[in-house]
Amino acid sequence: MWFFVALSGYAISSVVNILDKFVLDKTVRKPVAFVFYSTIFALLFLLLIPLKVGLLNCAFDYGLAILAGLTFVLGLWASYTGIQKSEVSHMGPFIGAVIPIFVFVFSFIFLNEYFLSRQLLAIVLLVFGSFIIALEKSKRHNGFQKGAIWGLLGGFLWAIFAVAAKYLYGRYDFVTGFVWTQGMVGASALLLLFFPGVRNSLSGIFRPVDGVRDWKKGLFVMIAKLLGVIGLILVQYASSLGSVTIVYALAGFQYALLIILVGLLSKFYSKFFKEKYSRWEIIQEIIAVLIIVVGLALLAK
Repeated sequence: MWFFVALSGYAISSVVNILDKFVLDKTVRKPVAFVFYSTIFALLFLLLIPLKVGLLNCAFDYGLAILAGLTFVLGLWASYTGIQKSEVSHMGPFIGAVIPIFVFVFSFIFLNEYFLSRQLLAIVLLVFGSFIIALEKSKRHNGFQKGAIWGLLGGFLWAIFAVAAKYLYGRYDFVTGFVWTQGMVGASALLLLFFPGVRNSLSGIFRPVDGVRDWKKGLFVMIAKLLGVIGLILVQYASSLGSVTIVYALAGFQYALLIILVGLLSKFYSKFFKEKYSRWEIIQEIIAVLIIVVGLALLAK
């Protein structure tokens, strides 16, 4: 069950990647401002604590919930910065490949996760496929995107969040773990207001763009955030049921789907979204998709 729940979450997240890139390119001045508005509403989850969820059992668990919230927000900021500096069809897969590597190390150390040889091979194929997609070989650029350092940082921080959240899911029911981690995400977003640079960036967050009306800006942001929450819940629920490493390795499916979406949008809606592909990139991404499909088939058995 968790396998298909994770795939559903990643399918939704592939759409969110497109919308986030559009918003970052067309409407938002700085990624940190987008991070703030993307996470501050998670504070509402804290309202569920006295109604249904209840408290955690010890100070250590509260510390992990706070750590999860902080690393989620900081990881999102680093990831958005990397995406803004690069092409989403390359930077997204790079981040998606980095996360399971760090998760694998952290989960082995702190969660004692072990895998069958078939599962390990599947994880390697999924991560390798994502890295192939992340590479660019064209007249403009050769290798990883210029935002790769930000992507690496974002992947590291997201891995800490993933393992901390998985630990809490193992000690409590999913709703309790999710509400506390996401509540701390909202609290961490609130802390951003203590930094003058962040407060200044929130002023006039949207900028006018030819061909994009004001109501369309708001609509894109609302749709992106709503779909983002749905995708997040599905992936986190899958993580609570299965291996956190495998669940995050399955992000390769998201980026294989992202390739298709970016290609379709670039061809039919190039006015609002366009990324160019060289012949080599097309071959490269076909190979990557095939590798990811094999990895998925190994896990689906």
